[in-house]
Amino acid sequence: MGTVHTIENHLTAISRTIRRVLVSYSERQNIQKKRKLIDKVSLTETQKQEIKEFFRKNYGKSLSTAWHRLYQSYTGIYCKDYFPEILFSTRLEPKLNPYREAEILGDKSFLPLLFSGIEGLHIPQTYLSCVKGIYRNGNNALLSPAEAYMSLFDRGKCVVKKTIDTSSGRDVQICNFVGGQDIGSSLAVREVLEKFGNNFVVQELIHQADVLATLNPSSVNTFRVITYILDDRIHICPIALRLGRSSSDRDNIHYGGVCIGINADGTLKKEAFSEQGEHFVFHPDTKVKFSGYNIGGGGNLTRIKETVLKMHANLPYLGILSWDLSLDTEGAVVLIEVNTTGQSAWFCQMVNGESLFGENTGKMLQLIRK
Repeated sequence: MGTVHTIENHLTAISRTIRRVLVSYSERQNIQKKRKLIDKVSLTETQKQEIKEFFRKNYGKSLSTAWHRLYQSYTGIYCKDYFPEILFSTRLEPKLNPYREAEILGDKSFLPLLFSGIEGLHIPQTYLSCVKGIYRNGNNALLSPAEAYMSLFDRGKCVVKKTIDTSSGRDVQICNFVGGQDIGSSLAVREVLEKFGNNFVVQELIHQADVLATLNPSSVNTFRVITYILDDRIHICPIALRLGRSSSDRDNIHYGGVCIGINADGTLKKEAFSEQGEHFVFHPDTKVKFSGYNIGGGGNLTRIKETVLKMHANLPYLGILSWDLSLDTEGAVVLIEVNTTGQSAWFCQMVNGESLFGENTGKMLQLIRK
């Protein structure tokens, strides 16, 4: 058995290296697509030296300033300790979240098992789930395919989404099942579900709080909240709010949505941004002015922060988690999903003009020091 374990460990190490190389290549490709934004920012020699010294001291080597210039291109705010996406995705996340465990715990069908019972948290009701081709109802009782299809015959409006290997709002569909057919696509229940493969969930459609719907009613607008464990405490990164636009039913920035930072008092920052660097003082469709808009009134922001701390405490094996949350009409915090792999460091920094880890940036770099 010792030889088997040794071989297995070697193969795991090789797999990690291959994954890191592929992710690194992808990150470099992505940043090249934003070269126009990067080239808009010119750092002073003092700023360049400050960044290099900070990273040399804490990471062991200096880096290209391209990531810093990219983040600064949105808000115009210089920050020596912005955390580069390439270090986050290739070094930090793999260290804090072992891939095999993170992949399993990131399955969206497990959310009720992991987080039910947390006060004030609304987890969308599951109507049907499919795990490796095995169908289950909302009570986790096994169903045959025919029983699964019939359970959605007249379900009405609901959300169907893949539970693993998803990102950026892909593989999500809002359906309205009537008489065994989705009204929007004219596909039968079976045809809709077959598109989602062997791992998906069918859930209730969330009705968001007025404070979010006023900004954009076409999509469920979500908060991206990143938490991480350091020095025996759970910390919260700067929070961003994603908003849909142009009547889209998705808020994701890769689907044309906009993203905006949130101040400590619960008000929105002055400007929202598209991924391409467009600036918006007002929502482009609803024309609601962002500056001073209070998203945290009535304790909303406090509840969000308290809730993510409780949820991460339920999952301490993983050191960094990205939560997608909303607010329902009753004021409860809604858990849309938790991202355990393939997380992003960039848009929370780009819209807030703040380092992801603030005063802890040096310590986070030291965790992955070269």
